[in-house]
Amino acid sequence: MAVGSGIYITWITGAILLSIAMMPLFKPPYAKVSAEGFVDMFRRYWAHMFVVFSVYLWKDLLDGLDRVLMANTQLDMTPYVYAVEGDIVLWVQEAFRSPLLDFTLTHFYVMGFMTATFASFLYPIYFDDRHMADRVSLSMFWVYILAIPFYLFFNVRVTGDHIPAMETIAYDLTPEIHNWFTRIDPFTNGMPSLHIGLPLAIWLTMGRWDEDGRWNKYRTILFAFIAFTAFSIVYLGIHWIVDIVGGMIVAILAVEVTDRTHTSIWKVADERIFTRRLARLLDDPSRFMKNLTSDIRDFIRPFKEPSKKQTSLFIALLMTSTGTVLLWDATHQDFPVEGVEWPKSAAGSDGWLVGVEEDPILDGIDDVQITAWNASDEISHQLGGETWDRSPNVEISGSYLVLFDDHRLDFYDLESDSQYPFNPVFTRSEELPILTCDIGLDGFGEPLVVIVANGSAIMLDINQETAELSQIEQFSSNVEVSGNIIAWDVSNATTPAISVSSLSNPLSIQTISLDVLASESDDEFLSESSGSSVVYEGASVVDIAIGSGSIVAVVDVGPVNRTVFVDIASGEQILLSTPIWESSSPSVDHGYVAFLQIPRFDPSGNSGQGAETNQVYLYEISANQTRQISFDEDRSHSSPQILIGGIGWIVTDSEGLSELNWHDLEETFEPYSSVLLQASTVLLIPLLFIWASQNQSEKKKKK
Repeated sequence: MAVGSGIYITWITGAILLSIAMMPLFKPPYAKVSAEGFVDMFRRYWAHMFVVFSVYLWKDLLDGLDRVLMANTQLDMTPYVYAVEGDIVLWVQEAFRSPLLDFTLTHFYVMGFMTATFASFLYPIYFDDRHMADRVSLSMFWVYILAIPFYLFFNVRVTGDHIPAMETIAYDLTPEIHNWFTRIDPFTNGMPSLHIGLPLAIWLTMGRWDEDGRWNKYRTILFAFIAFTAFSIVYLGIHWIVDIVGGMIVAILAVEVTDRTHTSIWKVADERIFTRRLARLLDDPSRFMKNLTSDIRDFIRPFKEPSKKQTSLFIALLMTSTGTVLLWDATHQDFPVEGVEWPKSAAGSDGWLVGVEEDPILDGIDDVQITAWNASDEISHQLGGETWDRSPNVEISGSYLVLFDDHRLDFYDLESDSQYPFNPVFTRSEELPILTCDIGLDGFGEPLVVIVANGSAIMLDINQETAELSQIEQFSSNVEVSGNIIAWDVSNATTPAISVSSLSNPLSIQTISLDVLASESDDEFLSESSGSSVVYEGASVVDIAIGSGSIVAVVDVGPVNRTVFVDIASGEQILLSTPIWESSSPSVDHGYVAFLQIPRFDPSGNSGQGAETNQVYLYEISANQTRQISFDEDRSHSSPQILIGGIGWIVTDSEGLSELNWHDLEETFEPYSSVLLQASTVLLIPLLFIWASQNQSEKKKKK
C-alpha cells in the first residue's frame, strides 16, 4: 500500500460513519432509519449510484491528461488570475494563521467535503425520495462535466504554489498528507472550485425542487458548510477568490442543465423502466426489437429535416472531435527513438542522443551496440570500431563522444565523419583503471578528454597529448566537465560540497557548500519511516551535472538522495527535489534541468507490489518552476538527458523490456492537427450561419 493511503482510509471511513450518524437529524418526518433500508437503497437506486460514482472512474484519467497537458503546453492562467486579485488570499492566511486552524481546516477540507457530498447523495436515495434523488444525482454529475474544460484548458495553480509568501498548508501539513495529495491532485485544477461548486449545486437543487420543505434543515447545515469551506480553501493556500466565483457559476449552470435534462435522462435510465424493459425482452424478444427499431427511427427522423437543435448538435460534435484530436496531440509528445533497441544506458548533448544497447537474447560477441540518434533529422547511426565485451560508459558533449570501460577509451566526432557507421577518431588504452571520463573544451574551443584514474587525473587533446589536472586535490569518480569548467566533490568536507575550476586556469578554484536542508517534520518522517537518521554533516555528493553557469548535485543524506541546483555566479541554491522523495540522475543544459524522482517514495523499503517508480521531472531555470514530465507508473524511467528542443530517457517495463524515449519540448501540435483546426474553423462559418437562420425562423413561427 502506497505511503499516505492510510490517512485517506481514515478520512473516508470517518465521512461514511459521520454521514450515517447524522441521518436521524435530517430525515424527512415520515421516514425511519433501519439497516434494511441500506439493502433496499442499492436495489432501488443502482443507476443513480452509477451516474454519481462514474465520476470517479474517469477522474483519474482526466487528472492524468491534465498533468500531461500542463507539462507539454504550459497552459497556465495563474498569472492572469493573480493580476486580477493580487494578494487577497495571502492577507486572509496571514491574518488568521494558527497551528490549530492548520490542523482543523486541513482535515475539514478533505473529510468535510467527503461527508457533505456523500450525505447529500445518500439521504434522498435512502429515504426513497426519487423526485429529489433524480435531480441531486444529475446536478452532481453536471458539475463535474462542466468543470472538465476548465481543468484541461484553463489551468490555475494553487495559491501556495504561486504567491511566494503563501503556504500550501493543507498539502504540507504532514509528509503522509503531502504524499496522498500528490497522488490525487495535479495542483493545477484551481478553477472552478468543486469544494464550492458541488455543495452549492446540491443546495440550489434542493431549494428548487423541495416542494414540502423536507430538506430545509439539511439545506441550512449545507449553507453553513459552504461558507466555512470558502474560508478554509482560501486559508489553506489552495484556492483563489476567482476559483470560488467559478465554482458558484458552474453550480448555477449545472442546476439549469439538470432542469433541462432530468426528464429525458431518467425516462431512459430509471431503474424501474430498465427492469420493465428487461422483462419485456425476456417475455417477447421480437416485439421488443420492433419497439426498439421504432424508437431509433423516431430519433433519426428529425435529422432528415434538421432544425436548430440538430445543427447545434453538429456544431457540438465538430468542436468536440476537433478538441479531442488536439488534446491527443498535446498529450502525446513522447515517442520511442527508432533504431535503438534494448537500451541499457543513454547520454545526450545538443542534438545527439546516444543509446548503449545490450540484447538480452544474445550472449557473446556483437551483443553490445551503440547507436547515435540525431534529433534534428530523427535518423539513427550505428557507431563503428572494435566491439565491446560489455556495455561501455558513455559521455557526450555537443558532437564529441567518448565510450570507455576500465582500460579502454574510444573518442568520436559525430559531425566530422559522414561514413556509416561512425568510426572513432582514436582508441586509447590505459594501464590504471579509469574511474570516470568526460569531455570539455580548451580556451580555443577544441575538445579535451578528462580522464580520472586511480590516483591521477589528466587532460587529453585531439592529438592525444596529455596534461595533468593539478587543481583536483582528491580524485573522485564524481567529476563533471562542461566547456572549460570542471567540478568535483570534496569528500573531506564536514558538509557536502563541490569545487569548481577552469581547465585552462588551474588556480581559479571555488568551493561551494551545498544546502540540502529540509523541514524538521520531513526529516522526522524519513527517520521514523526508514529507521535511519537524516545526516547533513559529512553527507556525500553522489552525482554532479554542469550546465552554462550552473551546477546540479545529488546529495546522499541517508534515507534519500536530494537534488540541489546551484547558480555558480550568484551562489543561489534551490532544492529541486521533494525532500522526502528519492531523486537521482540530473542533466542540465539549454535552460532546463532534468532529473528523476520517485513520487510518494516509501523510505521504509516495504512498498512491495505497486511501488512507485522513477519519473522524469523538468526544472525550467528562467521560470524557477519544476514540473513532472513522465506519468507512467507501470514503467520505470532512467538516464534523462537534456538536448536542444527536448529530453531523451530510457523507459523500462515490468518485464525488463526497455526503449529509448524522446519528449519534444518545442512542437505541441503535429501538422495534421493544424490542418484539422483550420478546416474546423472554416466549417463553423456555414454551420453558424445555418444555426442563426434556423433560430430566426423558429422564433417567427412562435409569433
